[in-house]
Parts: sequence; C-alpha cells; structure tokens
Amino acid sequence: MRPMLRAATLAASLSLVLAACGGKPAAPADAADTAGKGGTAAVDTDSDQALMGKLNSYIECYNEVDRRIHSGIGPYTVWMKDPKAGPTGREERPIGPPDLTAGDLKLCDKALPEAIAAQPSLPELDKAAQGYLDALHALQPITHEAADYYQRDDYEDDGFARGKALHAPLMSAFGTFVEASGVFSDALDVANDRLQDSQLAKVEAQEGRTRTFYRLAIMRDAKALMDLMAEDSFDVAEARRRLDAFNAIADEAHAKVAEQEPGKLDWNSFERTAEDFRREGKERLKRVEQKTPYSDFERRMLNTTMAPQGSPGKLMQAYNSLVFQSNRQ
Repeated sequence: MRPMLRAATLAASLSLVLAACGGKPAAPADAADTAGKGGTAAVDTDSDQALMGKLNSYIECYNEVDRRIHSGIGPYTVWMKDPKAGPTGREERPIGPPDLTAGDLKLCDKALPEAIAAQPSLPELDKAAQGYLDALHALQPITHEAADYYQRDDYEDDGFARGKALHAPLMSAFGTFVEASGVFSDALDVANDRLQDSQLAKVEAQEGRTRTFYRLAIMRDAKALMDLMAEDSFDVAEARRRLDAFNAIADEAHAKVAEQEPGKLDWNSFERTAEDFRREGKERLKRVEQKTPYSDFERRMLNTTMAPQGSPGKLMQAYNSLVFQSNRQ
C-alpha cells in the first residue's frame, strides 16, 4: 500500500497535521526555526530554504489528491466479479470511482510547474513531478465522467453500456497514475531524507548534541518508522531495527537534555508524546508480526479518527501529535 499522506519536509508552516485518514502526516519544523527557542544553531541557509520551499510545493499537491484517488480505486473494483473484465451489468449496488474534478487539480496545476522551474534543479524529482501531473490530467476527465455516471445511477437506464465502455480506459488511467504516484513518492522520499540528514549533520557540527539535535533526530527516526509502517505489510526485522533506533535516540535525549532550562515543560510534553508514538509503534509491529487480523468493526474504523491499535492510522495519529509538539519547541 502506497502511503496515503506524504510528510511535509521540515516546515511547520504547512498545516497538514491531524489528517483523519491513514498515511503520512506533516513533519516537524526545520532546524532554522529553532533560533530563539532553546537552540543556538543557525543552519538557515538560502539553499536549504529554497529546497524546502520546492519540496513542500510538491508535497502540498501530493497530499491534496493522492490519498483520495488511491483510497477510491478499491471500492470501485470490489463489487465486480472480475475487475479486469469490468462490470457485467448484473451486479448489485455498484460503486463509482473516486471523483476528480478540474477544480481539484487547481493547486497541483499551480504548485507543480512552479516547483519544477524553481531552483535547485532536481532532474529525477522534477521529471517525476511532471509525470505525476500528466497522469493526473489523463485520469481526471474519465474518472469524473465515470463518477457522475454511477452517482446518477445512469447504469439503470443503459444496462451498464457506458459503464462497460468506460471501464478499460479508466483502469488504464488508474494504472498509469498509480505508477506515476509511486515514482513521484519515492523521489520525494529520497530528496526529503537527504535534506533532513544534511540539516541534522549541520546542527551537530555547529552546536553538538543539544535539544535541537535530539528533536530533529527523534523526528527523523519517527518519520523512518512511519514510512515503513504505513504499508499493509512490511519487513518486521527492519521495523524492529528502526524502532530500536528511535528508542535509543529518545532515551539518550532524555538522559542528556530533559532537565535543562529554559523550556523544560515544553520538552517534557514532547517526550511524553514521543513515548506515545513509541508505544503505538510497538503495537503496529506486534499486529503485523503476529498477523493479527482486524475485526469487522476495526476494519470499518481504519480510515477514521477511531482507527484501531496496531493500524497505520492509529500510528499516524500518534505521529501527528509528535509533529505538533515538535513544532512547539
């Protein structure tokens, strides 16, 4: 399962936190924002700011449309006996594909071309962004037409004739979009992780292992867990390694900076939220390792604020809270 929400890169300005559905939430403020908040590093370089602005434009578009499209593909095909062949016309209670209007693409139509043209040039990511935008524009008219068709129950009037005709090109457009989304998502991960590592190294070199360093390190390792555990299944050994890394840096931070003033109370709130995230990470790992199925009720709650323990959505909620506390530091 492709993560349904992308983490915003190191910027507190994007209010992408506390999303109701699963996937990746917003990420913490960058080290530059800690000036005057208990940190002494000044790593706010023009190049870092330019890169953050570029990546956040990409991420804002991704979060605007990607989750909705991915989450709507399954319901459209689940009622068909053979999704490859499409509807037979004998099915009951058909469900249309996710609707995507021209207006839904306004943000991406503005953000992606501007980001592609912006410096620094990132050829692989910029090419992936253009491919993503092209896939969106190929998908939009046909998924909107099909959504209207099913919403209006027009299949009752034409014996599914239009639904049958739309199915093959619609599935082809979905396939192209899913592929483009994966390429774009992976390229964003590479650029985002590289920027996080670079800024963390700058902080450690300039001021040592201060609260600023530990906050960024904790959030980096939390994001690494979220990236892996957002999947329906994942490498359990790798997940345990990443959870151990998170535990180690969180424990080291507690030992080194928890009692420092000023800002002790705020830091303690951050630590408590990190502990909540640690606990939810353990629950997520346990469910996947033991292959514990969701009950019918839990399955209905997966994409709600009542997501069950051990689910990607529940872990994401804990991560969103950690993001919020990180941005307050």
